[in-house]
Amino acid sequence: MAKLSRLKRLQALDHAAFKFQRGIERETLRVDTTGTLSQTPHPETLGAALTHGSITTDYSEALLEFITGVHTNSDELIEELDSLHRFTHSQMKGEHFWAGSMPSKLPEQEQIPIAQYGSSHSGLMKTYYRHGLWHRYGRKMQTIAGLHYNWSLPDAFWTQWAKSNGETDNLQDFKTKEYFGLIRSFRRHSWLLLYLFGASPAMDKSFLDTKNDNLASLGDDTLFAPYATSLRMSDLGYSNRAQKELFVCFNSLESYADTLIKAIKTPYADYEKIGTKTEAGYNQLNTSILQIENEYYSDIRPKRVVGSGETPINGLRARGVEYIEVRCLDINPFEPLGINKSQMNFIDLFLLWCLVQDSPMIEPNECSLLRDNSERVALKGRQPDLGIYFNGEIEAIKPLSERLLDQIYQFAELIDEHEGCTRYREACTEQLAKVRDENLTPSSKILSRIKQNGSFASTLLEHSKALSRYFTALNLPKEKQDAFTKMAEQSWQEARDKEAADVGDFDSFLKSYFEQS
Repeated sequence: MAKLSRLKRLQALDHAAFKFQRGIERETLRVDTTGTLSQTPHPETLGAALTHGSITTDYSEALLEFITGVHTNSDELIEELDSLHRFTHSQMKGEHFWAGSMPSKLPEQEQIPIAQYGSSHSGLMKTYYRHGLWHRYGRKMQTIAGLHYNWSLPDAFWTQWAKSNGETDNLQDFKTKEYFGLIRSFRRHSWLLLYLFGASPAMDKSFLDTKNDNLASLGDDTLFAPYATSLRMSDLGYSNRAQKELFVCFNSLESYADTLIKAIKTPYADYEKIGTKTEAGYNQLNTSILQIENEYYSDIRPKRVVGSGETPINGLRARGVEYIEVRCLDINPFEPLGINKSQMNFIDLFLLWCLVQDSPMIEPNECSLLRDNSERVALKGRQPDLGIYFNGEIEAIKPLSERLLDQIYQFAELIDEHEGCTRYREACTEQLAKVRDENLTPSSKILSRIKQNGSFASTLLEHSKALSRYFTALNLPKEKQDAFTKMAEQSWQEARDKEAADVGDFDSFLKSYFEQS
């Protein structure tokens, strides 16, 4: 089906179809007043990390994660995310939110605290999974922060879109097929997001234990790549030698599920050497290429809400794709929430554009080339003569980016016409300016600040202190503060209930979990 015909069909849909549903998961490290990684536990007054639906931790005990609800109104999404930050900051004593994706100055591996989730079976599984990440990749990698963008379209869209494409049978099957087409298109073009929104061109020297030839030194404590956009998304960040040999297929739900399940069941020699269980507990959940599905580090994932104890893959197989999760976004150190509305507007457009593109199946050879594109742009995205693989050829990144943005602008015009606004065209124009002048990109702007200061750590600490001033300048209304306090108390009760409801031992619980597949 030609791109133009799909675009025309999109243009024929009515106004009610274009209601983007999005939510945000934002991570940020807790640091002390010197910018040193916090050694304190997750504050009790924030609630139980295992059961709180909005304020939790990720890989490290010091790595906060804020999770919003689903919003069609971007102002309401920003308001919720802001409130989560303000309440959390009010409960932190003498600590700051770290403003960037790459971590602050790190101690030795063993002094980086692993997230703790209590003694329930589900809580222990989350902690032991992180033990596995520690033994496989080291604890330092568990301190990297990112921002995940969860996105879907409403049934009003899917009903019309299915009819316009001649699909009148199973609506959920059609949605799943289309979401996988979106994912394939996203993987072919996600390098553009790294260029536009990457904000981690430098890091503290304490992050690496060995010399890296891609990085240059700046002062006593900083490493950087001159044209980098996102060291977080490069092999310096989340990398995995075992996964590089793993072709996770996004050509259909079944092939995707089968590939991940096989990886969870296939032993890997290096991980077998680590072993699974010791007298002190679990080193990892298993010795396979992947412990669980979430260990597969992709820049995008098909997702759905699953039941307690249900594996993500089983949920997808049973009920199809509900939404997609964009995982390649850095924290923007110039924004208090790590993202702003203009960026959200552009991501909405980009994802809609990806959905409407023709999206052929990805063969293993192309998959390797797409990985190479991401690595090139992460490390050298602002290099003027950089070439990347596109449609069977190597093209220069700047003219290619302009061409793609011209296409996406058509979608901005369409949505602005339906919404009676100009914000989507303005978001596109803002991104086009970054392509024409790389100095406007977040990666270039923060690297310029770091070079002026002579230190990554001191620059990001300045930004982190500015965040604290921002979040303390305006207190939450009492009713919101009280509501968050009540949520925290309820989460502790839910955690206690989980512990009381457990039956049998943890070994049996884990065995039963894996037997689902």
